[in-house]
Amino acid sequence: MSRILKAAKSLLGLALSKPMTFNFPPDAPLTERHRGRQLYKPDLCKGCKICSMVCPNNAIEMVQGEKSETNKTGLQPQIDFRKCCFCGLCVDNCPTEALTFTMYPFLLTMKPETLIYTPEMLAVPPELAHPEPPKIKSTVAWARSRSIWIVNYMTGCCFIEAVPWVASSFDMERFGLVAVGSPRHADALIVGGYVTPKTLKRIIRIYSLMPQPKWVIALGNCPMTGGTYWDSYNTIKNIGKYIPVDIWIAGCPPRPEPIGVAVVHAIQAIQGGYTGKPEKTSTDKGKMRVPRYPLLAAKPKEGQVDMVFGSQHSASGNFNVSLTLDGETVVHAEANPGYLHRGFEKLMEYRTWVQNIMLVPRICVLDGASYELAYSGVVEKLAGIKVPRRGQYLRVIQAELARIQSHQMNLGFGGAATGFDTMVRIIWGDRDHVLLLLEELTGARVYNIFNTIGGVRRDIQPDFPEKAGKLISYLRKRLHVYDDLLFHNKTFIDRTRDLGIVSPDMAIANDVTGPNLRATGIDFDVRTATPYLAYKDIGVQVPTATQGDAYHRYLCRRREIEESLNIIERALDKLPRGPVAETKTPEGRKITWRMKIPEGQALYFIEGGRGELCFHAISTGENTPYRVKVRGPTFGTILSQFPKLLRGVKMADVPVIYWSLDQCPADHDR
Repeated sequence: MSRILKAAKSLLGLALSKPMTFNFPPDAPLTERHRGRQLYKPDLCKGCKICSMVCPNNAIEMVQGEKSETNKTGLQPQIDFRKCCFCGLCVDNCPTEALTFTMYPFLLTMKPETLIYTPEMLAVPPELAHPEPPKIKSTVAWARSRSIWIVNYMTGCCFIEAVPWVASSFDMERFGLVAVGSPRHADALIVGGYVTPKTLKRIIRIYSLMPQPKWVIALGNCPMTGGTYWDSYNTIKNIGKYIPVDIWIAGCPPRPEPIGVAVVHAIQAIQGGYTGKPEKTSTDKGKMRVPRYPLLAAKPKEGQVDMVFGSQHSASGNFNVSLTLDGETVVHAEANPGYLHRGFEKLMEYRTWVQNIMLVPRICVLDGASYELAYSGVVEKLAGIKVPRRGQYLRVIQAELARIQSHQMNLGFGGAATGFDTMVRIIWGDRDHVLLLLEELTGARVYNIFNTIGGVRRDIQPDFPEKAGKLISYLRKRLHVYDDLLFHNKTFIDRTRDLGIVSPDMAIANDVTGPNLRATGIDFDVRTATPYLAYKDIGVQVPTATQGDAYHRYLCRRREIEESLNIIERALDKLPRGPVAETKTPEGRKITWRMKIPEGQALYFIEGGRGELCFHAISTGENTPYRVKVRGPTFGTILSQFPKLLRGVKMADVPVIYWSLDQCPADHDR
């Protein structure tokens, strides 16, 4: 009874507190340092072509304009925002500051070709203008516009910024939008980013199952042009060839606000009578036809049934597990990865050492900062570059903020998997406050691209410690809410305790690391075992448990959030003065975007949000890597350990165990 009263008290407190929802549209919580659409200043441009040469996505083309005293070549930049990932290399390397960033994140259209901005268009400061709402055509059109049911298919990274619309921070239901798990009940399909041939087949199937009228929103550059992965063999570069797309949203990933603007525009169009583009699908002469699973084609034993979990399942993400069931009990499970394979390690060989800092955080969209840190560290080790103390402390702050939001994401998934939708909305709403502070620090919410070879790209603002202090105080109070509504909740405890137990020996045999390992009682954390950056000075208390079940894996992450808050607080208190980055190599050469790294090889490892993360890099003395090997934390956990844990459990427990292991498909599919 006391637990019920505690939960009721927490809910009442939430009801009486200030709403967590951001005002929208168009008032959005943009920071002054956000990397938005570029602004071009023709009077400062020399036509040197550096911006186009440094762009890793080939988004900038130099076009011929009038020659002048300043620009003797007459060449000026034209940006294709179907490809631009807002990494900032063009702005950072412009010698005259002819290119600068604005705060403007709204880039959406019904015609992708309009996202190619000429120099004249880039020179005009951006401004958000909503179209004039059309007259309501009929009662049916009005009703349709106020009740849009969306099926979300997590195709890639961009889904990470659709997530806030389910949370309390943006709350899509204010617009009459409801997320549903079945395409047969959906009006709209959101394609969330990168598309492979394997996922495209499922997208075509989902679209075909949706009733008329239906609409499609494509998030990010990847569905338009391949975006960052334009040179990957596994990239579908234009899904518009296969299904009709009504609204394209540019970005990598797009922020949540453009999604909201797209929804407002869609609502206006629908109430005016727009019923979507004519239904038409293409399987590319049969190549994209959905195959029949070999498992389902086989005849199961008497009393057993074969089925698949994912990849369209709302609790599976970009992943698939073939299951053999005896009634409700799993007899056999087999992992089927490959829905998010992009070939990162090979792509890194075609970009310079500095350009790869833009690429590596995308190896795990849920914890991109860890990959920045590990990659920068291995390059610095190869080059013999030492990061200044202040830069080390700022990297630690970035890493711990990223760890917090990663764990919040996982706790939300844990709540969803066990039927606690309230926790999803609350925890993911709180996560947006962490992303906002990360944006204050780095310039971006998800892919920070804060690191560079030698340190970090910029120092903090004078008011950053105060803002961080407010967030720390806020989250410490919120952790008690998480406890009351989740960890002290008897139903959640009953659903997760003694489920998916991993013993210490099993963890070591399957290469399990991070919170999943520490929940078995093994006290191993790279931050304390082999300290890097400033962790030795700051100090880390590593939370552990001994039961090794799903409940304690979730609990370890909740306790790590608390310790990360302590680490950030200590880091800000001890933050030394001085430069944030080294600008020269030990040989005295300037660190540039096309610098060469001395011949040799190095191994560097850190403690990411999901566990131990290693980078092994080989240099032949050129300005691009000869080879980079990534050892991610989820490969052994998901592909090796997870199927074994499913034997003998009930079907309803499959997503609970799955998310308790903190899956990251982009990491093990890399």
